[in-house]
Amino acid sequence: MKTNQQKIVFALRVLISGLFLLSAYAKLYPTPMYGITKVFEQGQLIPMGFSESIVPYFSRFIIGAEFFLAITILFNNYLKKIIIPLAFIMIALFSIHLSTKLLDPGNCGCFGDLIPMTPLQALIKNIITLVILYFIYKKSEDKKSNFSYLVILFLSITSIMFAALPISAQNKTLDGNSSSDDFLLYVDDLSFTRSLGPKLLCFFDPDCDHCQHAARSLDSLSNFSEDFPPVHIVFSNSDNDTEMLEKMKIRVDNFFDIVGKEYPFQSIPHYNYDTEEVDSYMEITFPDYDNPIVILYDGNRQIRLYDGGGENEFNVEDLNRILENE
Repeated sequence: MKTNQQKIVFALRVLISGLFLLSAYAKLYPTPMYGITKVFEQGQLIPMGFSESIVPYFSRFIIGAEFFLAITILFNNYLKKIIIPLAFIMIALFSIHLSTKLLDPGNCGCFGDLIPMTPLQALIKNIITLVILYFIYKKSEDKKSNFSYLVILFLSITSIMFAALPISAQNKTLDGNSSSDDFLLYVDDLSFTRSLGPKLLCFFDPDCDHCQHAARSLDSLSNFSEDFPPVHIVFSNSDNDTEMLEKMKIRVDNFFDIVGKEYPFQSIPHYNYDTEEVDSYMEITFPDYDNPIVILYDGNRQIRLYDGGGENEFNVEDLNRILENE
């Protein structure tokens, strides 16, 4: 009987190990820098209240800890004294945060973009995990074999995380009042790039609610002006396969149906790191900017850049004020 119980406990430990391994991998999906920055840091850690200056360090620490727990929970070394309590505390803390977001229908970011989950779904998953951890704790035997092994393993994993995902200065090469015209280099409409006077360049994801809202705001503002600046949109195309072009067309048509007006546009691959050229949406915008991106130009001179949902988010009243003063 005891042997069968031990087999069940070990099977549950393997399950929890796989869960931590999947969680760590998901935070690095589809590319490590995109996953850790856009999905985990900006989608989960910053909303939890962590400072943007601390988040890059904390995110790598957390993912390293998940890899560490995925390995050590399979062994008996300080299992009850250290490993299971650490796993329990980590999951419990994130569960507390999830409990404050239960009405949010969006992706909580626990498994990144690999397995989108609502906060409620993630909380249920965490509660089940906590119950399993408690059962493992009660039925396992603790063996203190080598504490230094745990320290070396943890330091090794976290060192690899920081070496593989170096923290850049994160200083934007373009700010809201920059005079650079770098973004115009990626526009395929020469009449737009060479035009003088005010013009608006937008980087949107056709499925992004915030992008749709920004475009609707531009459309509403244009209705009150006879000489509203020309608008050109660069869409992110997540369907890189040429056979999926029809699907992209449906997404773009749906975007303009929601907006109420169609603007000149182009679409580029969401990410493409197979070439040395900068030819994808992520390479142009990442890691400095987040959707929706709206840029006001006067000729080739950049007047104002809005991005994301923070302090620099698109503000139609502010744009209108600038246009009236131009």
